[in-house]
Amino acid sequence: MKKGALFKTVRVVVVLLVSVAIAVVLVQLRPRAEKQARTSNGRLVEVLRTRPQSLPMIVDAYGTVAPREALKLVAEVRGQVVAMHPAFIEGGFVRSGEVLLTIDPRDYELAVRRAKVGVRQARAELDRLAQDILNIKASLALAASDVDLALAEVKRLKKLAGRDMTSQSVLDKADRQYLTSRERLQALENQMALTATSRIRLESQLDMAEVAVEQAMLNLERCRIEAPFDAWVTEKAVETGQHLTVGQAVGGVYRAGAFDIDVKIPVGDLAWFPDTGRAGEGPPARVQYTGTTPPRLWNGRVARVKAALDPTTRTLPVVVEVDEPATSDSLVHAADRMKPGMFVTVSIQGRQVENVHRLPRHLVHDGDTIYLADDLQLRVQPVTILRRFKETVLVSDGLSDGDLVITTPLSGAVPGMRVRIE
Repeated sequence: MKKGALFKTVRVVVVLLVSVAIAVVLVQLRPRAEKQARTSNGRLVEVLRTRPQSLPMIVDAYGTVAPREALKLVAEVRGQVVAMHPAFIEGGFVRSGEVLLTIDPRDYELAVRRAKVGVRQARAELDRLAQDILNIKASLALAASDVDLALAEVKRLKKLAGRDMTSQSVLDKADRQYLTSRERLQALENQMALTATSRIRLESQLDMAEVAVEQAMLNLERCRIEAPFDAWVTEKAVETGQHLTVGQAVGGVYRAGAFDIDVKIPVGDLAWFPDTGRAGEGPPARVQYTGTTPPRLWNGRVARVKAALDPTTRTLPVVVEVDEPATSDSLVHAADRMKPGMFVTVSIQGRQVENVHRLPRHLVHDGDTIYLADDLQLRVQPVTILRRFKETVLVSDGLSDGDLVITTPLSGAVPGMRVRIE
């Protein structure tokens, strides 16, 4: 019995010793995977590989659409409205030169006829003066001959009187005839001298008569109020049969397809505008109206930069022009047209900038640093931010082609911490 118990005890001890030995051997022979994993352990992150780009500098602004040319139409002559264009109503479209309304022209037609009669009368007076001048010239020639003959007769009689061959009474009579002929010649010369002033007076009367004709014809033309350009009607203030006075408003129109948008941009953003130096050659712009589905888009151009800052916002007003020709489609699809009063977004395309990196804005830390994954370690990289937008930033310096920007949010990030790229 004692031998059996001892044998059992020895067997248990041997089994335990063998088990311990096997465990020790297994521990010594196991792979070093756990140690390898500890040496490569780090935060699992996602990365974005950078690529430099050449990008246009877009300046976004907002403004309200206004017509480039808007007119208030007024009556320039008085009278009764006798006809009206069917499209001369609010929202109507009229082509350039179409008659919007007609004022009774009869009184003005008579005024033209009266003025033309005055012209004919003035011309007749000038013709009469010309004939009078011809007659006076002929009379002057005859009067000069009479003077010569009378003078010769006086000289002849004086010679005869010196030889007592004629009486004194005959000589006196000849002297009187000579003086009479001289007086007649002088009167004709005076009359001829006055024809110059008469011509000036009659020519002035003719000019006045012709001016009266032009004025009468102008008033007659003003009986027809025409569209000065292709236009949309904004207002109609008269009706057929209504009597108008001079200066009375009859309606309003604006030029179709020609719009200006005043936008205000920070002065610093002018640096992105190319130097054109000429009016009308500003940078292109994209105009978007989001009040419809889908949004409406138009192409425009910066027309001019105003001279003074807005005193309230300290921004610089810039005028963007949009030209949208009035085609048949735009007349039918009124919803597609640009209209005054639209509040739009204007994206102005500035100069091109080379070698910039566009990144989501949330990847910028502490204002001007980026987290990079560099050899499985986190590197805090200072960068130069060229521009900041609502969702993105443009980095001009501090990044290279192929840098791995960490996009995973990291709390407690420190330089050199281990990272693993997902």
